[in-house]
Amino acid sequence: MLSEKQLQKLQTAKEIHKLKHREERYAYLGLLSEYQLHPKSLIQNLEYTRLNPYQHYLFKRVLHGLNMYTKDEVKFMHWDKKRRITKVWKRGQDVINELKQYVCYQKSNSLFSIFAKSEAGQQLLNQPFEYLPDYNNKMSLKELDIRYEDIILKFMQEGLLPKNFLLLKSDPNEKGVKKNGSSKQRIHPAKKTVSKQVSNVSSKNTSM
Repeated sequence: MLSEKQLQKLQTAKEIHKLKHREERYAYLGLLSEYQLHPKSLIQNLEYTRLNPYQHYLFKRVLHGLNMYTKDEVKFMHWDKKRRITKVWKRGQDVINELKQYVCYQKSNSLFSIFAKSEAGQQLLNQPFEYLPDYNNKMSLKELDIRYEDIILKFMQEGLLPKNFLLLKSDPNEKGVKKNGSSKQRIHPAKKTVSKQVSNVSSKNTSM
């Protein structure tokens, strides 16, 4: 039976190992500089399932664009807002595509390192990463072991999510956030006042 002191030491060792593993992971993904910008008390607790509804909303709007809204919401949404959401979504897809290509580049380097002693292997290893925007990497996030937490950090790095994203609690200007953050605001059609005005005019004519 372990003593309380031994359990504390074991827990501390686990936390150190977890922290080291996370830092190695973000270095591998090219996200270490962004990771180091944030207080450890916040960044170490970053988990997609722990996001609050407002954070879910902001993330899903970049990730899914107009697809996160209902048909009625899109129908009555201002055209300029639809344009802005679509523009950010396209940029988000481009960022994800770049991250996928970078992970494939890292994986290929691991493979080429086997031939590091040969001249051909050295040439392959010395090739810098170059993003190809016209090439759409169709591998899934799961296949590349890319998590939502990685994408959130990448979106923050690219300015698609605010730098204070991890501190956000709620939007003071909006109401109606769903529990899962999938649809934050309800967009209602303009009130129909014409029929009311017509009825008022007809009633006045009748009284005359």
